[in-house]
Amino acid sequence: MPNPEILVTGTDLVPDATVEYMTSRSYTPRRVRRDDLTEGELIEALDGAVGYLIGGNETPTDKVFESSVRLRAVAFVGTDFRLYVPGWRRARSLGVSLVSTPGANTQSVAEFTLLLILTQFRSFAPVAARSGRPDNPPAPVGRTVAGKRLGLIGLGRIGKTVARIARLGLGMEVCYAAPRRDTDTEAALGIRHCTKSELLRWSEIVSLHRPGPGPGEQPELTAQEFSLMRPSALLVNTVHPDLVDPAALLAAVRDKNLRCAFDGRAGGPEWEALTALGADRFLAVPVMAYNTADANEAASMAAALSVCDILDGQENVEGERAGEPE
Repeated sequence: MPNPEILVTGTDLVPDATVEYMTSRSYTPRRVRRDDLTEGELIEALDGAVGYLIGGNETPTDKVFESSVRLRAVAFVGTDFRLYVPGWRRARSLGVSLVSTPGANTQSVAEFTLLLILTQFRSFAPVAARSGRPDNPPAPVGRTVAGKRLGLIGLGRIGKTVARIARLGLGMEVCYAAPRRDTDTEAALGIRHCTKSELLRWSEIVSLHRPGPGPGEQPELTAQEFSLMRPSALLVNTVHPDLVDPAALLAAVRDKNLRCAFDGRAGGPEWEALTALGADRFLAVPVMAYNTADANEAASMAAALSVCDILDGQENVEGERAGEPE
């Protein structure tokens, strides 16, 4: 009798070592090296599979799970599955276990957050691009981040890591706004808790680290929040573009000279107008904060371990079950 099959999607997120691990657990990986499977293609790829590692950019909908009658275990190779797996509630109702891999990319995203801040404070890209040319422009005057005021909206795993690097490594002043205080982290790092309104008025840099928006949820930052921010402040968003109202952001960039750095791009006329301002004012890159070899290896292996353990009937699995708080 052939070994049960586990579908693995994506071009490069899941390394070969993870696939080999699933084989060692007596499962047959069914690898589809694509990031853009349509709903119909995903249903076809899942036909007969008992497990599924989401390593691509496909969108598993209710219909996908309803059509995959043998599916028992699914792992999102990442953390914020609610944004990318719209059918997760339907999956649970059908008895499918859904897990994610919290913490695997914490260091990668935190480091990238600081990279965006440093890039906006020491803009070298235009000079580097024209290096060696006769019309090479003079190096722009940068600013140091030591002593600057950093406000973190959210203090989960990534927020704490950003706070530690910023406070202890770069000598920044740090405050955070979150539903629950973390007095241990406050004492360990010398940071303070405040309301979101106070944070926006105080911070020279505002960085988003709360979970991504749920269906129908209002953005975290709207015109009201932007009215509180300091002129020339920097906004960093490594979560999701939808956490920010684009029309309100465009108005704030123009009226208050705000600068921005986003991990992830969106669309629409406001977004086009923001991008046209140039990277010194509005830096937006493809989603890449999570994407390091170290994080991918850790996340994909945790996902494979969880799926295999669930399929083997083991109760203590790695990862995090869908619907539970992070």
